[in-house]
Amino acid sequence: MDTLRLLGRKIVRARELGPLVGLVVMLSIFQAINPLFFTPNEMTGLTTIAASVGIVGVGVTFLMIAGEFDLSVGAMYALTPIVMGKLLTTFGWNEWLSFAAAMLLAVAIGFLNGLVTLRLGIPSFITTLGTLFIVNGMNLLLTSGQQVEYYGTSTLFPILGGQLGSSPFYAALIWMVVITAVFWFVLERTRYGNWTFAAGGRGGIARAVGVPVTRVKNINFCITAALAGFAGCTEFGYLGSVSSGQGTQMELYAIVVAVVGGTSLFGITGTIIGTFIGALLLGTLETGLVLIGAPGSLYTSLIGLILIIAVIINVRLDRLYTLRMRRAPK
Repeated sequence: MDTLRLLGRKIVRARELGPLVGLVVMLSIFQAINPLFFTPNEMTGLTTIAASVGIVGVGVTFLMIAGEFDLSVGAMYALTPIVMGKLLTTFGWNEWLSFAAAMLLAVAIGFLNGLVTLRLGIPSFITTLGTLFIVNGMNLLLTSGQQVEYYGTSTLFPILGGQLGSSPFYAALIWMVVITAVFWFVLERTRYGNWTFAAGGRGGIARAVGVPVTRVKNINFCITAALAGFAGCTEFGYLGSVSSGQGTQMELYAIVVAVVGGTSLFGITGTIIGTFIGALLLGTLETGLVLIGAPGSLYTSLIGLILIIAVIINVRLDRLYTLRMRRAPK
């Protein structure tokens, strides 16, 4: 009985519980309004939206736990496949080499974000906001406002974004599941994960106990940029085309799914599984509203409302946890 009681308390305290309940409720509501909600076409839309923002959201979550932000992920989501497509179509590079070069560029930009932020002491909000404008300009310059298209034979594109047999699902969903599992393990079961949590607190204390705070944060900047670029490439593999506008507001959606999933805006606290659920919730919301014929403006408004509610809940949970820690016997 005591074991069950402890398990029950742990479940109730889990940050993933709130978004999971919200997801179940939202799925139930849309299914009740329109019985066609769980049809293959709708599941394709839901999972495709969730996969893109979920992959980016995992990187953003890692960085937010470490106490930093990256507002350039939306621009990186477009730049990486644009560079890949240009190397393929304009310069005739091999598709695998084009993909590797584009991903290296994403990592390099993430590294520069970290370098400027951590070495020069500039807030990551400002650094990555500047990078957002710079990369958006590069995207427009590289595309001249036109789409970059590739519809030739490929072994890479089906791996990145191809359909999974005759199912309504695409490869990006598998990538989101795999990336979520890998980074959940890193965050929860490795020393590097502990360092990431520690880096989001007081840097001086973390350094005093041997945590390489600067190195951890810089690596997380690289991870965030790389996952944003990879997510963009999965959409390129799915659509066969990319434009400079791809990923517009992705940085905001990624922060939303992280916060809705239980990640604190103030660092230290976060959950990869919660981000995964938050991405599914966002995909459900957009797909459901389209299915019932709601205006597009309602989607944006509801995202804002959900974000505010999630932040209020997270702040309350943080305060309750702090209060319990103070009252706990020493």
